[in-house]
Formats: sequence, C-alpha cells, structure tokens
Amino acid sequence: MDMEKVNDGNVILIRISGSLDEENVCDLRLAVADYIKHKKSYVVLNLQAVDMIDQVSAGYLLECLQMARRKGGDLKLVQPSTFIEQLFRFLGIWHYFEIYQTEIGAINAFKLAA
Repeated sequence: MDMEKVNDGNVILIRISGSLDEENVCDLRLAVADYIKHKKSYVVLNLQAVDMIDQVSAGYLLECLQMARRKGGDLKLVQPSTFIEQLFRFLGIWHYFEIYQTEIGAINAFKLAA
C-alpha cells in the first residue's frame, strides 16, 4: 500500500493505492489518527487505486470514521471499487460512509458544511 497525503485547508486528502490488508492498514490508521489529533478531523480517502481490501482493513476504516466523528469531523470515501462496495455491504458497514465520485466533491462537501 502506498499513501499520498495532500492538505487542503482543514481537510486532509489521502490517496491510497495497492492492497489494504491487515499487515499495512495500521499505517493508514495511524496517519488518520495523527491528523485527527492535530485538529484535522475532515478526512477524504481516495480508494480509486485500491485493488484489494480485506475485512480487517474495512473494520479499521470504520474505526477511522468513528474517530473523526468523535472529534466533530467526518471521513468520506472517493471512488471505491465495486469489490469494496460489495465487501462493505456484506459486512453491513456501507451505509455508514458518504461516497463521492471526485475528490473535489468530497472536499467541497466539508467546506459547504462548515
């Protein structure tokens, strides 16, 4: 898994590529927790280039969402694959996430809410 982080005001955009599995998802969770700790609780995860995700990683993404919401923020997903959607639906967590087709749409949703 590779991560590219981009700051956009109070929003942190994280572009993820590769596979998200129990071996590397902790790096993502720690990055999100660090940003939330430093008052950036508006998180956008671009999943367009994620080719595989396991159940453990899906659980960690839900945990990241809950961390952000506890701090008054939120976490939005951009372009999850059909596989990710199906996994999240199977796990019963799909409805917790706001899904966007573009990074700009997700970022602007935060700016409009502020």
